[in-house]
Amino acid sequence: MVTFSRRHFIQAGVGLGAAAMLTPGFSALITGSNKMLNAGVGRASVVLTGLYPLDDFVGEHDSLETRVLLLQQAGQRQAIVVVDLTSLTQDVIARMKSILAEVCGVAAANATINASHSFSTPHIFTESSQAVRTPAVLTAFEQALRTAATQALRSLQPVQLGIGNGLSRMGVNRNINTPAGWWLGADDAGYTDPHVGLIRLTAQDGHPLAILINYAVQPAVMDASQTAAGGRLMSADLAGATCRYVEGHYGSGTVAFYLVGCAGDQVPYLQASRHVVNKDGSASRIDMHEKGFTLLDLFGQRLGEEVIRIAESVSPEPGGIFRLARQQITVKAQIFSPRNAPTGPVKAFDYQVSGVSTLPVVVMQWGDSALVGVQPELSACLGAHIRAASPFAQTFVMTMVDGAAKYLPDSSSYDRFTYEARSSPFAPGAGEVAAQAIINQLKHMRALPA
Repeated sequence: MVTFSRRHFIQAGVGLGAAAMLTPGFSALITGSNKMLNAGVGRASVVLTGLYPLDDFVGEHDSLETRVLLLQQAGQRQAIVVVDLTSLTQDVIARMKSILAEVCGVAAANATINASHSFSTPHIFTESSQAVRTPAVLTAFEQALRTAATQALRSLQPVQLGIGNGLSRMGVNRNINTPAGWWLGADDAGYTDPHVGLIRLTAQDGHPLAILINYAVQPAVMDASQTAAGGRLMSADLAGATCRYVEGHYGSGTVAFYLVGCAGDQVPYLQASRHVVNKDGSASRIDMHEKGFTLLDLFGQRLGEEVIRIAESVSPEPGGIFRLARQQITVKAQIFSPRNAPTGPVKAFDYQVSGVSTLPVVVMQWGDSALVGVQPELSACLGAHIRAASPFAQTFVMTMVDGAAKYLPDSSSYDRFTYEARSSPFAPGAGEVAAQAIINQLKHMRALPA
């Protein structure tokens, strides 16, 4: 495991104004530890029939889903929604939270909308002139959310919470050192975080109602892969394959949630369309086309089996505090435009540090478990450090929560001029500063009275 000393974090923060500034935000759902926790779940497929071809997709390999977890204690409610999309814009999130409020009575501040971050899904840009099909696609996702939210409300029932942890080596560090500089690929010697975090919510009959999975690998087995005949197939990728395997094992009434962890530099060990760097330093890809779905099925089964093994070993935890807090972390920013995204390796790069950026953070406390949600994709080592330093028995660090903000890499990524560092809106060292601020926030929450 990569470890960070206090000196490492202080050095990373030099030039960033030392520690991050924390701005308190909404804080709610504070209840006693003797209250019964209730939960409900829902899952609905997104029906895109009649919309193909859609972007560069010509059809569907497996259905995209919308999953809803509704929690209630002493009249207070929280909700976690996982949508099979690469990312979500703020206007789409606002619309989805409005549906949750209407159907489930959950305030927007008490709900998170998480993207599963599958790369084989459409983009929904409501304000883009290029998004001709967006209204129909957005309607399909909203209908699925409404259905899943209704199911969650109707299935609300007493549950017991249990936690567990395991290991799965489905991921690999995607940053490789080439003669032309660091680029995308698969580095077996690079840092990976094989940790699988799990929270199980069990109904009174002993059946698992919800299984929450926190894993630091992008659902990108089929990223950019085309069919042999041309065009891509829609897929929920590793997130969907894993959840389907777990849900198939437990049967009706169980919903699994893939809460993508700090996977900014992590991809599946094998990908259908793999990156290569040619002798002249140019970058390209080699695609195995539909054969890649065999990899997807195998990886989904392998990770799913580990999830089931962990879930079966979980013991119920005593009831505890149920609350949620939102804050803003302020860090130094750098100039970045998606129009100038990296296209290949480089030997040098000029990071243009300019101004500051605010990083929204949401923390949910369920007894001795804490779920941290952020928008950007952190490097895996940052997530592992937060988890190791957390005062809670179980800590999830979830990314792609309530929006997206590209990458928040560790300092070594900037030193290497990696894809993530050159694609980040955050200045060098911001990752370590943000990680320490999150740790401080977790310690503060742990010390709060019930």
